Amino acid sequence: MIVNPPGETPDVGVPARLAATMTIGEQQDWLRGYLDRHRVSRRTALQGGASVLAALGLTAAPWARASAAQAATSEVAVIGRHLCFGDDPTSQMAIAGELTAKPTGKVFVDIGHNSHYGTTIEAEVRELISMVPQQNGTIRAADQFFVHALADKLDPGRPFHYRFRLEDGTTTADAMFTTAPDRRVPQPFTFTAFGDHGVSTDPTPDGQTGFSDNYYTPTDTRRTLAPADSIVALIAEQRPAFHLLAGDICYADPSGTGQPIKNNAPATAASGFNNFDPTVWTQYFGSIEKSAASTPWLFATGNHDMEALYDDNRAPGGATHGYAGHAARLDLPKTGPSPCPSVYSVVYGNVAILSLDANDLSQEIPTNAGYSGGKQLAWVTERLGELRADPRVDFIVAFFHHCAFATSSSHASDGGVRAALAPLFDKYSVDLVVQGHNHQYERTNPIKGGTSGAQKPDGSTIDPTKDGTTYICCGSAGRPRYAWQPGVGDRYRGGPNPDTGTVVTSYIASTGGVKVPEKVDWSQTRYLDYAFLTVDVVPARPGGTSTMTVRAISDLGGEIDKVTITRAVAGHHDEHARPTAWRQSTSGLSVPAGV
Repeated sequence: MIVNPPGETPDVGVPARLAATMTIGEQQDWLRGYLDRHRVSRRTALQGGASVLAALGLTAAPWARASAAQAATSEVAVIGRHLCFGDDPTSQMAIAGELTAKPTGKVFVDIGHNSHYGTTIEAEVRELISMVPQQNGTIRAADQFFVHALADKLDPGRPFHYRFRLEDGTTTADAMFTTAPDRRVPQPFTFTAFGDHGVSTDPTPDGQTGFSDNYYTPTDTRRTLAPADSIVALIAEQRPAFHLLAGDICYADPSGTGQPIKNNAPATAASGFNNFDPTVWTQYFGSIEKSAASTPWLFATGNHDMEALYDDNRAPGGATHGYAGHAARLDLPKTGPSPCPSVYSVVYGNVAILSLDANDLSQEIPTNAGYSGGKQLAWVTERLGELRADPRVDFIVAFFHHCAFATSSSHASDGGVRAALAPLFDKYSVDLVVQGHNHQYERTNPIKGGTSGAQKPDGSTIDPTKDGTTYICCGSAGRPRYAWQPGVGDRYRGGPNPDTGTVVTSYIASTGGVKVPEKVDWSQTRYLDYAFLTVDVVPARPGGTSTMTVRAISDLGGEIDKVTITRAVAGHHDEHARPTAWRQSTSGLSVPAGV
């Protein structure tokens, strides 16, 4: 446990030299001690039931939450709708949103093949109470209600309409999604990806005093006014089959370095504390709804996504490692190891997607390092073996936060992530890796054994069985950009004065803040601005070659980089009968038991 040193008052807090090294468990211990020293405990607050915020208001006023989308006919409405695949993308869709207040009755999801719906699912409401210590010794609270329903036994490859409905008759607007196609009938599709997103508007003024999301520098001029919003608009217009977010989702935790939570200073937050604001999640879900209400968004977790506020490392069933808040807000596939809620895999058509948790592996930021006890690596090893043995899987795509290979001056490559994952990706010939953490776009040459398998500039074709794995850092979704290593510049299509050098001096972030220098030849494309990936997948006919074309699109909408990854298909699709048409059943809906 981290304690206050002699001579330092309990409410002044933990020195920055210790706070930056606190694990999730140590943060929980600190928070428990803080709450024990104050009159309003979480238990007392929960006993207040519906009046929890009024009770907490005795020490500090509660946060106000944005509810611009609230329906005029009801005091309660559903906002910030977002979708995610269930364990099987061909037959399951997790449908979620946030309520503007505690509901007085049940919440339902109406769903069907048209806007007449026909099937109703009772949704689950998950309450999330945030008790945030303040610099002045008080506690501020937010009471949020997230609503979830799992639509199961859906027909594959078919569009569905849905809406949320309250008992008083209030409904959301109609929205649509499409399930993944039957894997026996491979079809072309597109998915998108990025990392390090955030919101374009500042948090509530009393929530993160001293922190602003809009910290763009005067030289940061090659961008739209609000890149995070511009990129979501481009993705919404494209309507991909699904979207991947490689960690650092909304930045409710602005420090991301394992600091204890205390905020709302009169001017700026005291050194060594994290200005956590739970209402940023409300803003975030509202900002992505234009896409996420119709396109499944799959999330990995980054260093800004670990939230000790909701956890108790002594709780029955074991610690939740900073992810208890996500259990209330998100529904991710549950196909991975039990200690790791953001580790999972899904298969869409001929592409397998693996979400991994680099927080478990990081040497640079050890806040959660080793929390899975090796279970994540054991699972990914087994899963990669299964996927490579599956004749219907052509491509394997992994996405996670901290970079195994990158040359940013801020984080560069993480030694723990590289050591754990790169040998596995070599062994099982992973095709594409999407990373975040560094706020810029960078594509490597295909890498084998830590070095370039071949030089592959913009427009190249890559055979991963010969060339290696392509790693892309796409932490360029909206947070203000970082910088390259000294003497290194941009190199992208259409860029002015491209850097023609082939060797970059970078570093590997290791334990204890050590930066191990390295000279690399694999940094191929670099763009120090805002961009996302769009990936076009075209399955092959038997005996042909499947392709996965990866394009980088700037927040202005222009293409700046492209490579095509190929896989030869040895007629494996013939091993599975191809139906002559999609199943047309209209009865493929069920109400999940126990919801």
